Formats: sequence, structure tokens, C-alpha cells
Amino acid sequence: MKLTDYIVEFLQRRGIHDFFGYQGTMIAHLVDSIEKNPDTENHSCYNEQGASFAACGYAQAKDDCACAYATSGPGAVNLLSGIANAHFDSLPVVFLTGQLNTYEYSGITGLRQQGFQEIDIVSMAKPVTKYAVHIREPQDIVQELNKAFHIANTGRKGPVLIDLPMNVQRSEIENPVYDMKFEEAHTDPKTADAAAGAIEEALRRAKRPVIMMGHGVDSKKSQSALLKIAEKLNIPVITSVLAKSVVPFDHPMNFGCIGGAYGHRYANMIANVKSDLLLCFGISLCTRQIGTKVHEFARDAEIIRIDIDSYNLQRDIHENGENEQKFCVDTASVIERLKKMAFVDTEERRDWVVVCDEIKNNLQAVDDNTPERYPNRMIANLSECLADTSAIAVDVGQHMVWSYQSFKNRKGQNLLFSGGHGAMGYALPAAIGAHYATGRPVACICGDGAFQMNIQELQWVKRENLPIKMIIMNNGALGMIRHLQRDYFDCLFAGTSDGCGFSSCDFHKVSKAYGIEAVRMWGDEVEEKAPGFLEGEGPKLLEIMLEHGTFAYPKTCLGEPIHNQQPYAPKDVYEKLLEL
Repeated sequence: MKLTDYIVEFLQRRGIHDFFGYQGTMIAHLVDSIEKNPDTENHSCYNEQGASFAACGYAQAKDDCACAYATSGPGAVNLLSGIANAHFDSLPVVFLTGQLNTYEYSGITGLRQQGFQEIDIVSMAKPVTKYAVHIREPQDIVQELNKAFHIANTGRKGPVLIDLPMNVQRSEIENPVYDMKFEEAHTDPKTADAAAGAIEEALRRAKRPVIMMGHGVDSKKSQSALLKIAEKLNIPVITSVLAKSVVPFDHPMNFGCIGGAYGHRYANMIANVKSDLLLCFGISLCTRQIGTKVHEFARDAEIIRIDIDSYNLQRDIHENGENEQKFCVDTASVIERLKKMAFVDTEERRDWVVVCDEIKNNLQAVDDNTPERYPNRMIANLSECLADTSAIAVDVGQHMVWSYQSFKNRKGQNLLFSGGHGAMGYALPAAIGAHYATGRPVACICGDGAFQMNIQELQWVKRENLPIKMIIMNNGALGMIRHLQRDYFDCLFAGTSDGCGFSSCDFHKVSKAYGIEAVRMWGDEVEEKAPGFLEGEGPKLLEIMLEHGTFAYPKTCLGEPIHNQQPYAPKDVYEKLLEL
């Protein structure tokens, strides 16, 4: 059996039917095998970064493993941003790179390059993969492919990379094996029992518990089970940005996204100063979530943390880890045990939800009356137009903040973000991958800066007539940095504004040049005109013009507690809520 035929067959048997990449000499054998397999499809991008982000979007939307490939040298290097994105956001993606023939290697240590388009991609990728290996002998592929796939999909999930010399790709292998068994990790039943017991005991004491859910609750089954526990026990749920999709916007236990800078006001207040118990499932509690003054977060609350990543748990939230319990175990095993426990719902806990509702309603009213937040109102309106999409990929910038603050996600509708890596240019290729994962219409929301990062993938959208609604919020600036420059750099908008080293194109004209239907409208026209334009099938691009000086609010000012954000809530409202 040809080696690349084996690779494709192996991945197809494991549920991967879509492969993302860009053709090249050193990867041609793999692409040929993909094309010949009747159960797989090859999807060509126009820059390998697009393929890597598409694979990430696929993995996010499908909650399953994905695959991307590239040829050697520059092709492999172009995958790196997507590899890093998968690593930081725990996405299981198999990356396959071509490499020059093994017989072309000279064996000379220190030689800068062994041959044309040769690069040591394994060494470059190791810091941002769970496993990376260069195959030198054809017979090694069976062990290494089985091992890599297992590593990508167990423990804290993440990317793996297999580097394939061209002569190895075209080799024949005997006795291919598709289901090697490996020891499972992070399933210690004693630790899971101890974690569930600690949570049960803490809930008996607590009067104001909160469930904090992160992307580490990484299966739909576990997410649903944890949400049902919250419903049953009347426990408010606060999520990370990456886990926003888990809780529908109108769910009675939904109390927003935590955020050290731009989180929901009410989520920050409830978690930081009102709760007496935080049950943290698969959420890192990094400074982006809880603020830079880590030890001041939730000082009056007991914290119980369930996380599969032991390194995350090495960081103390409370000083010296006081009143904080940590359990290194997969969230699913703990959630399964909690489902079987007989908790008692109390009147106090129902009163606690009423308090949370009052905090939410009052602070939402403060934000709704902030004139600068008109982009948030546009996002809320647009979410109604996109209700039938399976996924919405959101890029990085002010529009990301507006989206996770105000997009009204329905049950089963995924919002896809580049979280830890925060890569501009993510949304368009990620939306492409999400469509292939779900087989349904999708959308992406971008800023003008972010969209230009991978604008070439419009040709992919047009070529395949993909049902993607593309929304570009064009303020003619890199708005988030421009805001920073206004506050800290005396309004010197270097590299962020027109006339200072940045400008944006007419996106609707570019879209039409690609053959994609497009329209430009001003922000105050969106509510009336956008629904009609976004109706129907096929790709469409909507460019929304905003003023240059847009802002993302509420925002925590440097040094302030995360629950007291700008623009500040009226003093009487703020103090009343703190007393509840």
C-alpha cells in the first residue's frame, strides 16, 4: 500500500473527510492520495495560513479532529500561525508537511540548507505542538501516525505535525495498522472522585455559587451536562470568551463572559465581588480573564478549579493558594460524577439568582445607554439576520469585543474565536472550515484591518460558491490600538489610521472583483437594510462604514478592579449593586 494512501485512509477512518492545504512538489503524493480516495475531499486555499486557520475553524465547529497540509519550506512555515492557534486554543489538528527526499541530505552538521525549499519545520513547530516528528523510514509511519493522532485527541487536545520526505511519501508499506492502543491519560478515578466530593461539600456551605466554564469543557456532551446541573441547582454560569457558545444568549443562567479588560460588567461584578464560591471547569483564569492583579480576584470566594492542564494549575489565584482547591483531571469525568449526586436546591440559591438578575439588568441598562456602544447594537441586530447560520467566525479587534458582548447566539450556534493566539486574519478561513464541518451556512465578522490579512481567500469562497455571509466593520483604522494610542500616546496614531501608515480598501468593490455580491452601507442604515441584503443563499459581503474613532466599552482602566469599568456606572447604581 502506498504510504500516502495509508495516511489518507487512516484519517478518513477516524472521521476526517476534508483536507485543507495548498499544492506543491513536496506534498504532491499526499494530495494525489486525497483526490483518489472516494471518501475524502481536497480543499485548496490561496495561502497556507488560510488552510491552517480553516482546519482550526473546522475543529472548533465540528468539535472533532481536522487536517491541514503544506509543501516544504515556505509552505510549511506559512502553517505556523495556524499551528500556534490550535495549540493555544486546544484544537486537535493533524498538520502534514512535505519535505525534500531523504537522500538529498548531506549529513553536514551546520549546513544552512540541505536543498531547495528545505527547512527544519519540526524544530520550528515543536514549541507550539503537542508532538512533531520527521519521518525518515517508511515503516515508521504506522507507529508515528497512530501515536500522533492519539496525542492530538487526548488529554488537553492540540496540534501535531508529521514531516514527510517526498521519497517516503511514495514508498510502499506492508501490514498497515489503523487502531493501535495507547494508555489513556488524565482519567484517574480517585482524583475525579475527590474533585466531585469537594464540589458537593462546598455547595452545601455556599450561598452564592457560580459556575465558571471555559473551553476546557471540550465536548458537547459535558457542556450540556454541566449546563443542566446549573439549571437544576439554580447556579449562575459565567463563561470564557471561547466558551460563549455553550450557553444560549437567552438562557436564564447565562451571566455573561468574564474579562479583565472587556468582559461583561455584570459577569465581572458577580464573579469578582458577589460570589462566595467559584466552580471553575476548564477555564485558565489567565490575566486576560481576571485582570493583571491576579491575587485581588474574588478574594472573598472559595475557588475550586478542575483542569486537565497541570501547568495552568501551578498558577495561584489567591495569594499562596489560600481558600483554593485544584484538581488535575479531565472535566468530563468530574461532571459525570456530579450528575449522579443528590444536591439540595435551597431558597437562598434562588434568591441569589434574583440578585444576579438585578445586577445584570442594571449594568446592561448602563451599557445600553452608552452612545459610543452603537456598534454593539449593530451586532445585536445582525445576529438576528444570521440566526440560521451554524457558526460565526469572529476576527480579532474591536469587532471581537462587540461580538462576544452583544451577539445573540442561539442554541447550537457556535461563535469561533482565535483566543490565546489572537490572530488577525482568522475569521474568513475559519468560516470556510466551519462550513465544511457543518454543511450549513456560516458567517464571519471582521474589521477592516483583520479582513485584509487573508483577503485572498475570497477566491476560495467564490470558486466553491460557499454560503458565507461576510461582514466587515470598516472604521478605517486599527480601532483597538487607536484607542490605546488616544489614552497613552497623546493621540499619535502611528500605523493605525489613514495618513499615519494605515488605510483600508473599498471592500465591496474588491468583493465584486472576485465575483461575489457585495454592498456598502453606513452604520445607521444597518438595522433597516442589512436583513434584506443578507437573505438568500450563496456568498455575500456586507461592508459597514463606521466613524474612525470607535471604542470598545466597557473597558477596565489600568489599575482599576475589573468590576468597575469605563465609562463608569452611576455612583448610586454601582453602590446599590455592591450592597445586594
